[in-house]
Amino acid sequence: GAGPGPSRRPLVIAGAAVGAAGLAALLIGVLTPDSSPNAGGPPKAPAPSKTSATAAVTACSVAYRIDGSWPQGFQATVRITNLGTAAIDGWRLGFAFPDGQSITQVWNAGRQQDGASVTVTAADWNRSIPPRGTVEFGFLGRQDGGNGRPSRFTLNGVECR
Repeated sequence: GAGPGPSRRPLVIAGAAVGAAGLAALLIGVLTPDSSPNAGGPPKAPAPSKTSATAAVTACSVAYRIDGSWPQGFQATVRITNLGTAAIDGWRLGFAFPDGQSITQVWNAGRQQDGASVTVTAADWNRSIPPRGTVEFGFLGRQDGGNGRPSRFTLNGVECR
């Protein structure tokens, strides 16, 4: 027949496969560092990107849970999850209490508080959070009136979700 028939289908498939393989080879050749000498000197490393350098730190989430409360006091648990691909070695979690609460006792971490601003730091034994790993700390707090949850957390200075 005059039109494309079943006998041409294998050629189209083979042509597409060769084209895809050629494209893959081209991309590999372009993206692979050149090991041959070149007149311009050694290949330059890409400039460090602030986003990629902090990607392991920025990929985190924080869960804040109030475990119980009583007049003028409460207990809470905070879980930090490393969503990145590298371990976080040494962590410092920052947040602010919205209603003037204060921490009176903390476990599994250290703490500093200046007004509403709180910084919780790793203990020696839980300072490393592996990729997809978590660390938890808990605390007792004092509250006079409201006991709202912090809405923003930073891990080593970078915002978590």
